[in-house]
Amino acid sequence: MLANLTVLRAALPALRASQGRVLQTSSLIGQFAWPSAGLYAASKAAVELFSEALAQELAPTGVKVTINEPGVFATEFASSLHVVAPDEVYAPTVGAFLAHFAALPPEAFGDPAAVADAIMAVSALETPPLRLAVGADAVEHIRASLQARLDELARWASFPPLPEAPARP
Repeated sequence: MLANLTVLRAALPALRASQGRVLQTSSLIGQFAWPSAGLYAASKAAVELFSEALAQELAPTGVKVTINEPGVFATEFASSLHVVAPDEVYAPTVGAFLAHFAALPPEAFGDPAAVADAIMAVSALETPPLRLAVGADAVEHIRASLQARLDELARWASFPPLPEAPARP
């Protein structure tokens, strides 16, 4: 997040003058969290919310903001991770997730060129989206997360129940 802010602060005067574009990179898990990825998801959620506010703040200047939310792609990210094996307390959640992820076949990981192509295409749009989920897995997981949140909101919208008003005489 610090790198995003540092570059943005330096570039903002030129972006405003040219009515340019801000393209931020988040992740599909900037919208939700997976077991084992809480801190990473939190850092991406910070990019998401900061960028959402930035889009509103810069709208009058003509600067457009897009948050790129790629799914799982075949980059060096996963191979460069240092994973600490979970102890028995976290084996059913973190351990199970890590085992499932490690067992994914190579074809489960998209071609990173698709992300670059999406970024180039969205940067050319007159009215780009605020958020761009890239990859079928990103669309699927973000949609499921948003639906679960909407369902939970509906289920708990009237909690705690307010006492009924006394009947009028």
